Order: sequence, then C-alpha cells, then structure tokens
Amino acid sequence: MERKIFLNARIVDVITQNIFNGWFSVRNGRFEFVEEGDVNINEPVEIVDLKGLYCVPGLIDAHMHVESSLVTCSEFAKAALRHGTMAVLQDPHEMANVFGKDGVRFMFEEGYLQPLRFYGAIPSCVPPTRFGLETANASINHEDIEELVRMKDVLAIGEVMDYPALVRANEEILRIVETGLKHGLLIEGHCPTLSGEELSKYILSGVGSDHTLSTPEKMLEQLRKGMFVMIQEKSIRPENIEFINRLPDRSRILIVTDDVPPSRLIEAHLNSVVAEAIERGWPVLDAIASATIRPASYLRLKDLGAIAPGKKACFFVCEDLSELRPLNVFVEGVEMSELDFPRLRSLFSSSISIRSFSERDFRLTNVPDGVRKLRVVVANPQNSFTELAHETVVVQDGFAKGDFVNVGVYHRKSFEPRGHVGLLKGLGLQRGAFASSFAHDTHNILVVGRCAEHMKVAANELLNMGGGVVFYDGSSLLKLPLEIGGIISERSLNEIASALHQIEDRLKINGVKHLKPFLFLSVLSLTLSPRFKFSDLGIVDVESGRLLSNLAV
Repeated sequence: MERKIFLNARIVDVITQNIFNGWFSVRNGRFEFVEEGDVNINEPVEIVDLKGLYCVPGLIDAHMHVESSLVTCSEFAKAALRHGTMAVLQDPHEMANVFGKDGVRFMFEEGYLQPLRFYGAIPSCVPPTRFGLETANASINHEDIEELVRMKDVLAIGEVMDYPALVRANEEILRIVETGLKHGLLIEGHCPTLSGEELSKYILSGVGSDHTLSTPEKMLEQLRKGMFVMIQEKSIRPENIEFINRLPDRSRILIVTDDVPPSRLIEAHLNSVVAEAIERGWPVLDAIASATIRPASYLRLKDLGAIAPGKKACFFVCEDLSELRPLNVFVEGVEMSELDFPRLRSLFSSSISIRSFSERDFRLTNVPDGVRKLRVVVANPQNSFTELAHETVVVQDGFAKGDFVNVGVYHRKSFEPRGHVGLLKGLGLQRGAFASSFAHDTHNILVVGRCAEHMKVAANELLNMGGGVVFYDGSSLLKLPLEIGGIISERSLNEIASALHQIEDRLKINGVKHLKPFLFLSVLSLTLSPRFKFSDLGIVDVESGRLLSNLAV
C-alpha cells in the first residue's frame, strides 16, 4: 500500500478553527493519521518535510461557470489547481444555451477526466427566460434533466435564474425543479431582487441558495428563511463583512467565484476571494472554512473539506494564510507537477449562421432621423446593474449624438442578421466597435459601437473567425477566436488572457469607463440581469418580463 508521511506541518483545522503543529500520513490517496507533535518512524516510507509551512485543505468552489474563463475544463483545471482549488460545482449554462444537453455532456465529460474534481449542476434555465424576451438557440427541459441526472457526480440543478417564472409557477420550470428534487439534487438559486412573500415562494419551490449581489438586509432575510448565502467578490464590502462577523453561526455562508475572467485566472482563483475577505476583516480561519468545510457540507461531499482521517488528501501548503498563495499543491497525496490534464476532443462547430453584415444592420431600430424621445439603457462604471431613462436625442443616420453607443443583438442562427439595435448611455466609448459571440446567456451576436463602418468590420471579422471577440477602431483590429461554439477556446489560458487583455486595454484607451469592460459588455444581453438589457427582440425590462421599443411613449 502506497504511503507517505508529511512532517513539520502547521495544520489548519477548519472544523474547530485552530492551527496545530504536527504530522499526517497519506495512504492510497486519503489522510490516514493526522496528529499533533512528532512521529516515530519505524518502517521504510516516503517522507515529505513541510518545514513549518501552513497546510490548508483544498478549496471548494460551490458555484462557478468554467466558460466564463473562456477555456476548456482541462485548461481551467491546470490553473485553478495551481491556486489551491481542488473541487468545483460547475454549471455549464453557456455551452447549454448554444448546444443544449450535448453542450452540458461535453463539459461534464471533460471535467471528469481532470485531477481537479468537477461536480455537475445541470443548467435549469435554457433558454434563460420563458417569456419570449429573445430568440433562443437551445433548450433543456425536464426530460433532458432525467437523462443528464444519470451522469457521474451530478449534484445539483443549476441556478434558477428565471426567478420571475418560478415565482409565477411556470409549468416547465416547476417540472425541472421537481425532477431535481425527485433525484435528491440541490436546487441552486439566483434571486437578485426577491424579498418578502416572493422570496418565500421561491424557496418553497425547493431553491436553497443565492449567490447574487448581497447586502446585510438581504442576507438577514435569506438566512432567516433557511438559504445558503454565497459570497462572491462583488459582495465583499465592509458592511457585509461586518454583518457576517456578527453572526453567531456562519455555517450557511460560503465563498464562491461565480465568474472568473481569464486574466484573473492566471493570477488567482477562489484563494484571492478568500484573501480579499480576510483583508476586509473576515477572521482568517473562518473565511477559509467558508471555502472548504462549509461548501463540502453544503454539497454533501463527505470526503473533502478538511485535513482529517479518511478524507481525500487534497491540500496545499503556503507561507501566509492571509494571502493563501500555494507553494505546492497535492491531489490525493500526489504533487501537482506529476498530474495529467487530459482533453476531450470537441465536435462542436461555431453554430453561427449569419450572412455578412452591412452598415444598415447597425442603425437604430424603427427610429427615423431627427430629434426623438427615446428609451435609453444607462450604464454605471462599477457593476452590471443598468437603469432606463427617457432622453431627447438627435438621431442622424441611425446613430444618436452625445454619450451614446448603439447596441445591436442578432440571432446567431438566422441567415439574415435578424435583431434589434438600441441605445446605451454612459459607456464612454469615443471610437471603435466591439463584437462578441460570447454574450450571456443566449450568446446571440452582440455588437456595440458609435459608427456603422466600425461595427460592420468588427462583426464581419467575428463571422470570419466562426465566433469570438473583436475590437476595431479604424486602425487596430484585435481579435480573440473562440473555436468551440464561439464560447470557449482550445488555446492556452495565457494566449486567451493576452488577447482579451489587449481588447480591454483598447476599449479603455477609447474611453470605456467600466472597471471590467468585457464582463459588463458580455452581460448587456443577459435578459435576467437587473434591470434593463438588450435582446434581438428589443429592450428588456427584466423585472416585469416585458419587451420595450426604442421610442418613448
């Protein structure tokens, strides 16, 4: 039997929240003895001297989407493991919205091959809404859930983003949730604005968690009603940390990533979110517990989450618990340098069928030239929340003068560029055009710009690549091909991050004010993101589930 003994460890006990000096042994990939003090060794065995480093259980990300990093599961696993993440619950609803259950199966199957443990959450909202707010590219129904639930390591129904439909007792979303409950799955939530009786109704259907932007008031109500509250980076605010620190029981507070862009994944993963929480005042060992033992309990993973006998020997060592930068990573007792990261060959084409764009495709929809009172979606530089304003603007050749850009969304599977063009205020873009086939969650083609020529060049280059991200400003043409469905790439993380970084830099040089330009632009067509977004059918009033025209009445 293969056995290793690890000496001189500062063992982080996330259960009692203590640190003790000691040793542990690993046999057949699991912790065997975990003891204080020194050990007498009377047998030939491999010895690993940890030299007083902290020994931390592998981090567990209980809510995330691989596709947000624009990479395959193989490439994601290489990066996330290096940062100490040992297990994730992936909800592949981006690939699902383009390829349906086949996209889910591809992501799950490649995930299973990796040394990082991928668990599956079956996407619940494909298409994202059930109110005819956009033209969908795929669907997943309760019968598909019955099929996918038979796959290995499926633990949950993915986030029920269409919370209006669930609250209004939409028959199909209820059947999806009921199918998950029948098979003993967790039901993941997404309810940025629900409270009171509507929140109770949402929870009553079976939903048990929420990961959206938190406030103390929101967390208090959700905890009182029995939910697990997932804290991602955007919710790590002083008032939230102060509230969490006052809780006598934090067992239902988890730290998650949700979406990690490629440039961030190079530098860190869940460890950076935990480190930021610690920096803002969350006690060190308690914050680590919310990324280890607590998500293990939530996901019902009995063999992960702590350094304890019988659990899988997944851990990392580091010098400073406040930063959590791994010096070495061990998966079931094996150093990361000895691990393989197999790839599953993709059989997916881009699935984009649009003919070449012409300049007329980017003019405002149903808006004659002249002085017009229009509905305008208003951006902010901090997050993805958007508002609506009625503005009197001067329209010339289908574009508005002033701090406005045209936003066009086009159905990716229609030969003619069938879509809608509306106005966005406050982005700050002075020159150039951005085009992307990665546009949450339906992933129709998104084009943003100030002039038809630039928009046409960017959009047609996107079509030539078969999908990806493009920026063109008259002189620079920057592009990131996404070969798999226009959603993810088989390229290395470094290549992807470098290309996207250049595009974001050029957006900022040309005036874009947002802290995270790609993240903001990619959710402009997310028809469940508060409060007003764009689809190929019009401006979407997310809360009321209605389509609006450009012309203000």
